[in-house]
Amino acid sequence: MDQLLYTVGQCCRLASIGRTKFYELVANGEIPVRKVGKKTLVAAADLKSWAEHLPARTTGQSRHKTRTAPQVAI
Repeated sequence: MDQLLYTVGQCCRLASIGRTKFYELVANGEIPVRKVGKKTLVAAADLKSWAEHLPARTTGQSRHKTRTAPQVAI
């Protein structure tokens, strides 16, 4: 049987994000959480849905602008 619920730490590891970013996503309503006593849990389906809705970047798009060396006149 697949795991149904993940802890905050497990979610962060699976999504490769930090706890601060995780709680920011929770506060924005992007990742719903459930409480069992004091423990915060995320349904596997909710984590997967969040990941599937992330924007995809094509290989032609660059995250950083590339710098070119200045042209020197001789």
